[in-house]
Amino acid sequence: MRFSLQDVKKQVQRHGSELYVSLHFLQPGELANELTSLIAYHEQHLGKPRRSFSIDDARACVGDYRLAYCLINTLSAWYQWRSCSWSEALERIGSAARLQLTTTGIASPVLLRLALFNHVNEHYEGFLPTELRADALQAFAERYSLSVPELEYLLVLDSDEEEILVRAAPTSPLPQDVVSLYNQWTFEAALCAASQVRFVIDCEAFEKASRVESQSLVQASTGTGMGAAIKRLCFLARVLGVYYDLTYEPSPNHKAPLLHLTLYGPQEMTGAPQQYGLRLARLCRQLLGYGVSQRQPTKRSQTLSKAIVAADATVHFLQRSYSFVIDHAVLSRLPAIAATQQAPDTARAALVPGSSAELAASVFDSSVEQSFAEAFASLENSHAVDGWRLLREPEPLLLEHGIFIPDFALTRGQQRVYVEILGFWTPTYRERKIQKLQQLQNRADIVLAIPLEAQAAFSSITAHFPIAWYNEQLSATELLHVLRTRYDDFAERLASIDAVTVKRQVESVGLLPERACYALLHCYRRSELPQAAARITGPTIAFVPGIGLYTIDWMEQLRSSFVEWIDSVSVISLAEVLRESKLRWPHLASYEDATIEAIMSLWPEVRVRRTSIFEAVVEIIKHTAEQEQLTTYVEQIDPQQSLPPKKVTHEKRTAPRKRVLKEAAQGDLWQEGTR
Repeated sequence: MRFSLQDVKKQVQRHGSELYVSLHFLQPGELANELTSLIAYHEQHLGKPRRSFSIDDARACVGDYRLAYCLINTLSAWYQWRSCSWSEALERIGSAARLQLTTTGIASPVLLRLALFNHVNEHYEGFLPTELRADALQAFAERYSLSVPELEYLLVLDSDEEEILVRAAPTSPLPQDVVSLYNQWTFEAALCAASQVRFVIDCEAFEKASRVESQSLVQASTGTGMGAAIKRLCFLARVLGVYYDLTYEPSPNHKAPLLHLTLYGPQEMTGAPQQYGLRLARLCRQLLGYGVSQRQPTKRSQTLSKAIVAADATVHFLQRSYSFVIDHAVLSRLPAIAATQQAPDTARAALVPGSSAELAASVFDSSVEQSFAEAFASLENSHAVDGWRLLREPEPLLLEHGIFIPDFALTRGQQRVYVEILGFWTPTYRERKIQKLQQLQNRADIVLAIPLEAQAAFSSITAHFPIAWYNEQLSATELLHVLRTRYDDFAERLASIDAVTVKRQVESVGLLPERACYALLHCYRRSELPQAAARITGPTIAFVPGIGLYTIDWMEQLRSSFVEWIDSVSVISLAEVLRESKLRWPHLASYEDATIEAIMSLWPEVRVRRTSIFEAVVEIIKHTAEQEQLTTYVEQIDPQQSLPPKKVTHEKRTAPRKRVLKEAAQGDLWQEGTR
């Protein structure tokens, strides 16, 4: 288990208004006796439970309690606490107890505690007084052929106190091995608490260091000069999942400019130091050449660090920021390859720059980029991307005050469009992105993908770029729609069609399938084909969607021979027709089944009759003399006189009589009463 920067011994100094921190690294041979005692104390407790291991006694071996805490954690690379399994504990107790517990279905400490709980409820009504506890445990233990101490041990077998100490390596470590790993973990504890790690890199020296690499987990970069160094640094950062920024400055003392690489730490990006900080540490190992696995050549680790002109970091602890200078004195305390070879597998695993699984999963900066690339590849397989090709890690764009590396580049013919997927992240991230994009607002070859929730944050640049808005995941179809609206060059592609060459090719082959028409007619969408084909068609050449361009004579010859063949066999299944057609006419062998079926649909004599959703037969439609005579007679009839006009009759409806109600006149009751 690693320790944090707050646990490390350090010194803080003030230079002007800035605070500097220096870490306490162990010198070779320092604390040799103390480390020997600490290792011996661990060896004495191998196979014993954690409750017998005294942290105070272990710290007393070193004397300095803060340093001892870090060294004990360093030894966790060799010594680990492991829970004892249920079967292993029963083997030590005896076969009689194992048989009784297995028969009753008790296979874990949890089930044993549940059985004891039920026993107390059954015999003591849910409450066990202190004076009866010994007798109750004795009675319960005898049921399973256990003693009371054995029962109490099994009840807490899965607790931390009962974990036993084991050694992960065949032999105990040497004091110098512990010192090397302690120094490395101390340095990486500072990286895990960093907001930024800055490197000044000599491009020429970096390129020479990269050339001597013969075997590595990181793929080699292509190209020369500053561009090659930038692409390699970007690939290293993306493979290890570290966020970065690049700027450059001309240097009169170097043939190539100096690159300023800024790696953003956990305090800047996520605030969670453990996982992201370890990825940052692995990238720093690659750049500084320390703690490299023995599977990598020694020559590379010695030369790569020479490309680093300067390095420093901004670290945070106790709610304050400090500058941490990474100079030669610090690097000299970090372990060399010979030291890491003595570490066990668990310690070496932390030194390896990255496994193949991490390499495959960390190529993309985010899941949004990965899902977009996968969706685009799926559309590309179905030819639904309008001819665009997606490129990962395009060339960097040099700015006046920095370097901009787009996420993707889309190419089609002579067109090249860069795609940048913006995230929400932190306010400082957004500010850096906006500053760089403001320097690119005059370019017309950049498309931005912005989440809807960040619409207000990036409102200052949305008017200068085409935008593809997305919610959680970027839709490849939505981005293609933006490209189709902004970068459609169909008119220029129509003008570039060589009609003479296309006609000559159609006449030579007879039929040019629709798929081949896309390239010859410079089309990317099926809706463009009819307009482009109109420049080719004429008295001798026709175009049908789903089939392609063909000569009318070739199609007529194919129709005659096809009808003659089908007529000879009467009725034949569609699958057999498709298979036999490719054998009878070899020029149809390379065509898809859908194209051949579309050709058959052009001929009125041929009918594809589907007997079910799975079965279909091909047959010839024959017209008898009576049918032809009837058809001719019907055609001669004037449609206006074929049917007499139908007399429209209106139904006479009797309107219902209105019922008249006579009102009864009522006399003056007052006058009648006076009479």
